[in-house]
Amino acid sequence: MIDKPNEVDTDPTHNSLSAEDLGTRREETFLSNGSKLVVLERPRAPIHLRAVSIGGARFDPPGQEGTAHFLEHMLLAGTPRFPTKDRLAAYIERYGGEIGATTGWERLSINSTVADPDDLGVCVDLMHEMLLDPLFDPRTVEMERGAILRELGAKVSSPEKMLMELYPRLFFGGTDLGRSILGTPESIRSISRDDLIRFYKEVVTSGRLLFVACGGTQVHDLKDHAEQSLLVPASVPLKAAEELPLPIGGQILVERYPGLEQVHILFGFRFQTSSEADNLALEMIAESLGGGRASSLKRLLRYERGLTYEASAGAQRNSDSGRFLIKTSTSRQNVQEVLDVLAGEIRRVVTSGLSQEELVFGQTRKIKSLRMRLQDSRSWVEQYSDWERGVGGPFGIKAYSEAILRCTPEATQRAAQKYFGSNSWYLAMCGDIEPDDVTVNL
Repeated sequence: MIDKPNEVDTDPTHNSLSAEDLGTRREETFLSNGSKLVVLERPRAPIHLRAVSIGGARFDPPGQEGTAHFLEHMLLAGTPRFPTKDRLAAYIERYGGEIGATTGWERLSINSTVADPDDLGVCVDLMHEMLLDPLFDPRTVEMERGAILRELGAKVSSPEKMLMELYPRLFFGGTDLGRSILGTPESIRSISRDDLIRFYKEVVTSGRLLFVACGGTQVHDLKDHAEQSLLVPASVPLKAAEELPLPIGGQILVERYPGLEQVHILFGFRFQTSSEADNLALEMIAESLGGGRASSLKRLLRYERGLTYEASAGAQRNSDSGRFLIKTSTSRQNVQEVLDVLAGEIRRVVTSGLSQEELVFGQTRKIKSLRMRLQDSRSWVEQYSDWERGVGGPFGIKAYSEAILRCTPEATQRAAQKYFGSNSWYLAMCGDIEPDDVTVNL
């Protein structure tokens, strides 16, 4: 149970929030090729522009895992106008800006940022270079292949990083979400320049792409620039995937690191995403169990028993599935005790749900922390990127915060009973341990 400070109100309804409360206004339009363009206007704020392609790792061609991530490297690797990565970056860095990219299971994101809104044209210009004029220089392809192989090696040598590579295989094995974002050494070596260009032409199209921007610009100004510089080839919109069925879990997957004292642990469950009430209830459970220093797992594992240093929890969603994750690490001899604590907290929520006290604390913390998190243009774009492509919800800061406040202890219990079954759990571990060394008692 949380020791509730006297100043925390037991009725958090006054904590609802909207984008306007934070000085931001959302507008949207569509480009002539059908691409959606969203602007989160914040007067005089730096501009962060993101091109979001529905083209992450789950869309990699079979046998060529890592293609989307490889393409990410190539989009930042040079253009005919800026033939090397450093020259591409130098053009925008002289304006106090930067470029970047990330690859997930469902999206490939290309980012361009400028500090001064008056430099919007520079921001769009660099986005044009990366999206519409990548060089795919054969020598650079091989250099980036080597960089990715070294990136893979660095992940394998780090048990904490390897854990994040391991768990999708366990949670989503047999589906396209079970693929590695980075790929394998074998798959990376098999991807040719022609394969990259073919994948690029498939995913950088209006049916796969949307633009989300935040900062000191208005939607009509950005649209004018985009119509001149960002019209990717038109295509039919990609349909969202259907809900993945929930399989029986109860599985343990271990990557062994002989001689390593520390064991890294990821324990969790899969859930479906069609019920917003369930989704928000799971978010609130994660907030209570592992959302901060006052969370129950932090208290039980670190403050009371000294078993771990960190313990976190989260409920993450894709378009067709979700996963509830608890992440921590401990010494080998304490693994079973840690798992017993995790299982005990799960059983408590299944039996009784969150208490009203816990729920109100989490609701207030989650909504008020949005004020802290949404302090720059990049954070706004990150918050809205999945919403704009139809993942997560309810849509928008106001609807999202109001839905959090509607969550009840009964809703948390229903969601826990629905998804936290005694045989539906998954456990991934990296360390000097075997699956038979532990048990999970739910």
